Amino acid sequence: MNRLITLNSTLFVLLFFTLTGFSQESTKNKNKSAITFIIKNFGFNVDGNFKTFSVSSNFDAQRLKESFFNAEIQVNSIFTDSKSRDAHLLEEDYFDVKKYPKMIFQSTAIEEIANFKYILKGFITIKGIKKRVETPLAITTLKESTVFKANFELDRKDFNVGGSSLVLSNTVDIKMIYVADRN
Repeated sequence: MNRLITLNSTLFVLLFFTLTGFSQESTKNKNKSAITFIIKNFGFNVDGNFKTFSVSSNFDAQRLKESFFNAEIQVNSIFTDSKSRDAHLLEEDYFDVKKYPKMIFQSTAIEEIANFKYILKGFITIKGIKKRVETPLAITTLKESTVFKANFELDRKDFNVGGSSLVLSNTVDIKMIYVADRN
């Protein structure tokens, strides 16, 4: 059941890390960037994150049609503070890491809905299943960095993660904070 939680979290992580680019060169601030997830299992919250990911992005608020956010998450980097649960989540009934070692997000559009608030549209692929996704994205430009924040939900069943468990919630809450320091 905890594997389902991590699978959904991974999906969200992919989505969020794709939001991290901007029009000038930047470097991910590993100490301030995080993709976390929460899912209920037996009525209790289980939280975790993904430790390894890469992002290819370009963001320019004046040229949104040319902006993009693409991400790749290493599924085996899942961390829930339980080695046995993490190992279980990598198995076939959850993320099937041997067959699907990565989660991938590819953006198709970024649309502004208010000042510094956007909708990120794209496709996420988890366990070989590709689904269209949209998520709100807040962008804040600071003196030495740009901060991207996104919160959204995914349905683990859409990606065949965790099977038909009756004790594991279908909904996974994803939170992403990506801090890109300017070079």
